[in-house]
Amino acid sequence: MKKEEIVMSNTGPSNTGPSNTGPSNIGVTEQEPATSTPTAAEAGSRGPWWSSVRALAVVTVLAVVAAVTFGVLWATDDSSEQLQALQSRLDTEAEAEAVASDYALSVSEVDFRDLDAWRTALTDGVSEQLAPKLEGAVDVVAPWLTQMEYTADARLLAAEVASNDGDTFVVQVFVDMISKSKQTPDGVAATATYTVTMDRASDWTITDVGGVGTGLPGGAAEPEPAPAPAPADGGR
Repeated sequence: MKKEEIVMSNTGPSNTGPSNTGPSNIGVTEQEPATSTPTAAEAGSRGPWWSSVRALAVVTVLAVVAAVTFGVLWATDDSSEQLQALQSRLDTEAEAEAVASDYALSVSEVDFRDLDAWRTALTDGVSEQLAPKLEGAVDVVAPWLTQMEYTADARLLAAEVASNDGDTFVVQVFVDMISKSKQTPDGVAATATYTVTMDRASDWTITDVGGVGTGLPGGAAEPEPAPAPAPADGGR
């Protein structure tokens, strides 16, 4: 009887006693975080997935409302007329720049073996008052071009409307020229600048040209030598 009582006392309800702090209780404590559910604060910080979708829908609706509002305002004020006026001005300037560019490229192409073609290019599309002046310039420069066996190729760099007054448009054209002659058989690069004045009312007739002859040997645009300075008083 004494042995049985001793065995029962070792396997009895003493597991719930305060001295039962063995490894079994520690194992249970370590497994609790793995099976714990998120607290209300953690769930609230993440928020449900449908809240993001709802926020995106609100932003989309606001964007559509703003687009419709601006569209109505654009249709009811004078923005449409201003846009049409701006487009018309840009189209007109582009046409002026195209006419001036074609002319500048034509007069920049020179070949001493066919100076008549250059004369035609200079007088093509110009006014009756301007044509005789340009033909006179050809007569002055032609002997030099032939003597030096001058040729020139050109490519357009840029063209821009400098000013306009009613139907009068002034366009500046920049042309890159490669010229060759007896003195420079390998070619010389230069940039020619033309100022072309045109009248839109007369189908873009050219009424004035500046820069023709730039870089040509013996041309009118060639700089003249500066005059000698006058002697100072008492310098005799």
